[in-house]
Amino acid sequence: MIDAHTHCFPPDLYKKCESWAHQNKEAHWLSLVAPKNKSSIQGWSSAEETLEQMDLAKVSKSLLLGWYWEHSATCRWHNQLMKSWMEKANNRFIGFASIFPSEAPIEQLEEASSMGFQGVGELHPTIQGFSENKENWYAMAEWCSDKKWPINLHVTEAMNLSHAGYVSTPFQDYLDLATHFPELKIILAHFGGGIPFFEQNPKIKTLLKNVYYDTAACPLLYDMDIFRNMIQLVGSHKIIFGSDFPLKLYPSTKQPPVMKTFIEDIRSNGGLSELERQRIFSENIIKILGNS
Repeated sequence: MIDAHTHCFPPDLYKKCESWAHQNKEAHWLSLVAPKNKSSIQGWSSAEETLEQMDLAKVSKSLLLGWYWEHSATCRWHNQLMKSWMEKANNRFIGFASIFPSEAPIEQLEEASSMGFQGVGELHPTIQGFSENKENWYAMAEWCSDKKWPINLHVTEAMNLSHAGYVSTPFQDYLDLATHFPELKIILAHFGGGIPFFEQNPKIKTLLKNVYYDTAACPLLYDMDIFRNMIQLVGSHKIIFGSDFPLKLYPSTKQPPVMKTFIEDIRSNGGLSELERQRIFSENIIKILGNS
C-alpha cells in the first residue's frame, strides 16, 4: 500500500508557524494552517511519527509532497527538509519537490533531481501564478514530461466557498497543461474538485487521458459514495489513494491525525472490489512512478 499524498509538516514548525510565515511571506499557507476565528484542521508530524502511522496503517511507502509556496526560497527550504526525511528512511519515503514555477523553474527542477526527488507537487495554479507566467509553467511541464516526472496539482472544489483560505482553481488551467503536454502524467488532488464530471465529454476525456485523481482530504469533502461515483465517471485505473496526512480528516472526533482511519473507512464503506482496492491503493501509482 502506498499513500500518494502526504506532507512534511513537523511539530517544530507548528510551534512557530505564525512568525515563520510572516518572516517568509507565506500568508496563504498561514491562512490554511492557522485560520482566524476557526479551529485548525492541520496536524503536524515528525518523520518518526509519520513512519509509526504508516506501520499502524500497513502503508509501505508514502509520497512526501511539497507545498504550493509563494516564493522559490521557501520551496528550496522545504525540499531540504523533505530530503532529510528521505535520508532517514529512503525505502519508505518518495519525494515530490516543492517548485515555484513562475521563477526559473528549470534551475529548481535540476536541483531537485540531484536531491533524489521523483516528481513535482503539490502545485497551485492560482496561488503560484499560472495565468501570468504560462511560459515558465510550460517550461516546467516540458521538463517533467521529458523526464517522466509526474506533477501533482491542487484543485479547489468550485462550490465549497466556506473553507479557510479558499482560492479558486479554474478548470481551464489544468486543461491547458493536459492539452499542451499530452504525455505528462498529471495527478489532480482532492478527487479533482469536480473535474472528473467533464470526462463524460468524449473530447475532454481524450485530452485528460493522462490525468489521474487522488483521494486526499476526501472525508472532509465527501461521503464514501464518492468512490463508486468516481469509478463510474473515470474508472478505477485513474484513482490514486492519498490521505493528506497529517491533516485531521475527522475533526469531529477530536483525535490527532491517524492514517489508518481513512483506510479503514474506505475498506468498510467505499464499496470497492478487491481489484479496485488494489488499483487505488497501490497499482495505479506504481505504474505512474514506474515511468519516472
